[in-house]
Amino acid sequence: MNKFLGLESKFYKIGTWFGDMAVLLILWMLCSLPIITFGASTTAVFYVTTRQISNREGYISSDFFKSFGRNFIQATIATLILLGMLYIEYINIMNMQRGSLLFPLQFVLLFEIIGTYVFLFPLLARFDMKLPALFKMAFMLANRHLLTTFSCILLMGVGLLLIYVVEAPIYMFPLFFMVLMGVYAPLTSFMFMNIFRKYQPDLDKDENDDESFTVKDDDNETE
Repeated sequence: MNKFLGLESKFYKIGTWFGDMAVLLILWMLCSLPIITFGASTTAVFYVTTRQISNREGYISSDFFKSFGRNFIQATIATLILLGMLYIEYINIMNMQRGSLLFPLQFVLLFEIIGTYVFLFPLLARFDMKLPALFKMAFMLANRHLLTTFSCILLMGVGLLLIYVVEAPIYMFPLFFMVLMGVYAPLTSFMFMNIFRKYQPDLDKDENDDESFTVKDDDNETE
């Protein structure tokens, strides 16, 4: 019985992981409510999930708010840019003539925008770089690793489609979005970490982290 329910048992570890994810998703939803803080809270989620893959996880709430505060300005600016670009693409698609040669180009641009942001928040979670360099690196990775980009967008799209198809009451939407994020973040974090390790092989090293979470992570800072 102790082997099944003990602190080192798989049952206990799985239960703990689900409990941690529940806390993480609640924090993500609450901190995303103003909309413009969506980027900062999503970055914080990826900070936690990618550190779990690196076996460097700490306290969920402390890790989350450490990343949320540290990356708030850059993530919020990036979110505002995202909302602006999506709005422009929406206007273009809705108002452009379907037979125009530029019409298919809008979907290519839309893919590039979404693909860039697929990588942008996970990158911001694990590396220190200025915003222009962050966009450049995210754009490069999105196009260099197209299979991962397609997979992430497909996973995101299927989740959003299911939410739309269910036609649940609007008050249920936060729960559905939390479930979607609970599936999306852990699965894609494995993909992102496999890619990040190709560029930073020693990304998982744990030499300078402080358990008090007062020292900024030294995960091989990128210029």
